[in-house]
Amino acid sequence: MSMRIDVLTLFPGMFESPFAESIVARARAAGQLDLVVHDIREWTTDRHHVVDDAPYGGGAGMVLKPEPLTRAIRATRSDNSHVVLMSAQGALFDQAAARRLSRMRHLVIVCGHYEGVDERVVEKDVDEELSIGDFVLTGGELAAMVVIDAVTRLVPDVIEAESLTRESHTDGLLEGPQYTRPLDHEGSRVPAVLLSGATARLPRERGCRARSAGASACPTQTSRPPTRRASARIGSPRGSVSRPRPSAHGCARQEFAFGPREAPSAARACRRFRGCARPDSPSGSSRGTLACRT
Repeated sequence: MSMRIDVLTLFPGMFESPFAESIVARARAAGQLDLVVHDIREWTTDRHHVVDDAPYGGGAGMVLKPEPLTRAIRATRSDNSHVVLMSAQGALFDQAAARRLSRMRHLVIVCGHYEGVDERVVEKDVDEELSIGDFVLTGGELAAMVVIDAVTRLVPDVIEAESLTRESHTDGLLEGPQYTRPLDHEGSRVPAVLLSGATARLPRERGCRARSAGASACPTQTSRPPTRRASARIGSPRGSVSRPRPSAHGCARQEFAFGPREAPSAARACRRFRGCARPDSPSGSSRGTLACRT
């Protein structure tokens, strides 16, 4: 099965070198991946190819205009497409998300830029928002590359299936320590069990050495606890995503249940409304409130 990925970006040249090498390049050459990068400016209609404008309500930075981006998405997607926006407000991209996306036939990945994308585009034409972590990048291009690489290697036949069964993040574990020649390196030797020829013990030994982010003891490994909400957009029709209702102050006020790990994620629910305060009890154990500043 082959996969097609269309990338919508303001900087298509950034994608040339990373995907001219290694696994993604081989997948493209073998016809397993059809990767096409588009310049969003192709869908502008003015002589200067303007793609951004100042935000309503004031504030620093610029916002991607809805018209060219809407035309770009609708020109590249089809009935079986899944549109992903790389955004700081998105759900955390992980190995489970990579596996899910690898089963899709067509992805359209939109690279956000500047202060973000006009919300009307997100509501009408985006199926899912993803983030690769809680840090700020200049744009969504590098994040899109991470997603493309992680997804491509999981497309059937791109990598041998056996190689995928024991790698990190399979069954919630990280891969165990690996060794190769020489036998002795600066006084540190390869573990004896790997040299004994007792092949029946190797799977258990490697399993006990597999390191989980949640625990270090063997054999009761646990997976990394979730630290971010799941995307509300997955499985929802375009335009049907519920949002916090603005209060009289023009901001969103809504109560959320959260623990210490989830507090940063709860704060993100108020992300698009200026003046929203952080949860008033970020270290609390049960409830917090996202409230407007008055």
